[in-house]
Amino acid sequence: MSKKSDFRHVVTSLWFRLITLGIVALVFAEALLLAPGKASGWTFYLTAAEVAFEVVVRLVFAALVGIALGTLCTAVATPFLWHFNSSRVRIADWVTKVGVFLVVFLDSRFALTVLIKSWWSNHGPRFTTALLTAHFLAFAVALFIPRTRREVATSLDGFLREKMTRRTAIATLGSAAALVATEFALGMSAPAVRAALSPQRPKSNFLLITFDALSAEDMSLYGYRLPTTPNIDAFAQKSTVFTNFYAGSTFTTPGVAAIMTGLYPSESLVYQLQGKLPSDRAEKSLPRLMQAAGYATCGFFSNGFAYYLGQSSRNGFDALPEPVFQPGMLHHLWDVSRPLHQNTGFGCRIDEYRDLRILWNSLSGLPQNLPGRFPAVASFENAARMLSHLAEGFFMWVHVMTPHYPYLPDLADRGRFTPHIERQMLDEDDDRSWYPHYPSSQQSQVNERRLRYDEFVATADRAFANFMTQMGESGKLENTTVIVSADHGESFEGGVYQHDSPYLTRPVIHIPLIIRTPGQQQGCRVAFTADQTSIATTILELASQPKPSSMRGQSLVDWIARDGQGEGQGVAFSQYLERNSVFKPVRHGTVAVTDGHHQYVVYLDTQKGELRPLSEAQFWNIDRTSEYPEQARSLRSTIRARFPSLIQ
Repeated sequence: MSKKSDFRHVVTSLWFRLITLGIVALVFAEALLLAPGKASGWTFYLTAAEVAFEVVVRLVFAALVGIALGTLCTAVATPFLWHFNSSRVRIADWVTKVGVFLVVFLDSRFALTVLIKSWWSNHGPRFTTALLTAHFLAFAVALFIPRTRREVATSLDGFLREKMTRRTAIATLGSAAALVATEFALGMSAPAVRAALSPQRPKSNFLLITFDALSAEDMSLYGYRLPTTPNIDAFAQKSTVFTNFYAGSTFTTPGVAAIMTGLYPSESLVYQLQGKLPSDRAEKSLPRLMQAAGYATCGFFSNGFAYYLGQSSRNGFDALPEPVFQPGMLHHLWDVSRPLHQNTGFGCRIDEYRDLRILWNSLSGLPQNLPGRFPAVASFENAARMLSHLAEGFFMWVHVMTPHYPYLPDLADRGRFTPHIERQMLDEDDDRSWYPHYPSSQQSQVNERRLRYDEFVATADRAFANFMTQMGESGKLENTTVIVSADHGESFEGGVYQHDSPYLTRPVIHIPLIIRTPGQQQGCRVAFTADQTSIATTILELASQPKPSSMRGQSLVDWIARDGQGEGQGVAFSQYLERNSVFKPVRHGTVAVTDGHHQYVVYLDTQKGELRPLSEAQFWNIDRTSEYPEQARSLRSTIRARFPSLIQ
């Protein structure tokens, strides 16, 4: 055999062995991640076929990364194999053994870490450190004992035989090709449903702007002590402000779904962050109905979960561009691997992106909250570009990530409300021990974070003002109804921190609603109590479109411009159902009703109810039922009448 052919044979053989080691190591690690409960968690919102599909996607991706790592290691070893031609076979064997040792060590350590998190997480960090140290020492000792060293070195021989390595590589590439073809076929077979368009283009426009995690209680417009929203305050001087408006849930996806469908979570079947609209709900969603009325529908959602939900509206948006949630190498990797996560409507793309982001940021040492840093100004810039191409007769929805955590106010706002606090990054040291509720002894630290949040609200406010100025200069405001709201609020009091809380306390669900109709010159404040299911019906009525019978939210058109009216009238419902499967009856979570004076919350697991006067509804553990039994009975009956299947 010639020198070149011998070199080629050794390199090829080493390459097959190393990529096989990479495939085995990463597929094993991925299987460990899926086994403890991740795959079973998918069953809450994915069908069995979709769960199997998501498992395959991750295992194939892990195998492809294994091929890439094996190829990289082979490229590093190749110059040495060329230079030391007399001992290249021995070097290749040595590299293979080192690879085996690394795979066995890393996979066993990873398995131990998963086991600790799954079963022994309550033993504390010292226990974890002791176990991992013991594992390292045991492995090191094993390598010094000839017999155990040989056993470790030969433990993967079954995978490293020449025929097996080639079969593994072929199987991986074949599986990847089959997966890509399957996704392509699913995408082609997905019904490209378009609403039947109205023969006449409407002459009115609708602009819906929702801010992520914007609590009405931290807005100066709603009486907050700090001047957080001076520009929105100015906008409201010629708008109708609803002072008792509430979110349908305590986190993004079910809240956005309530706006989109006019349905509560138990009706829209959107319970989880990864929720998507069933086809029958999507066909009767606000974007689809506006599209059918002849409006050009477009949206820009800078929250990935809201964007994924918008994608499930069955082409309700004529334009819904995918934002770059995290610029840099992660975005490039997401783009390069796009054939493995095509937009088919089958499975869960947002989960695929989330898993890739967590892995990438963990390996890169980057914070996991980077996708939450989509600037408000960038959201409005994207919206402005889209609007520049729209003629009269449009419905546009802009969902702005600001002021959602992490709280990163612009330099112009940083320090505005926190001059006494050192300029530490309060947004980077979020304390997970404060969930689901924090002790009163931590209130001073929570207050510091609230001030940083308030500065971020001011950043959102200024970006809003710039966008509205551009809209005015372009002339697109003249015949446009502008609606400003939020998906949910944010809490820094009563023991509840931020949002995504099952307690449905007032700051988490009390959100703004500001409506300005074309030509409106007089500012109004309306105390009528309503919730997010009213937004879709209000827009449809303003557009002179009938609402489907499935939308039971009350239109607020009759209350627009009725200054000082509505006190003590109307009710709002909110739900937290995240721990339920969308394929089974609802049994867990909380449901609340709010009127102008009280809030009543029912915990579905126990059917126990709690009454909170609105002035105390920031506290998660307040119950005044014994003091106001009639109000408690009346509000419980109101919930039961609205959701008879949930309340006994």
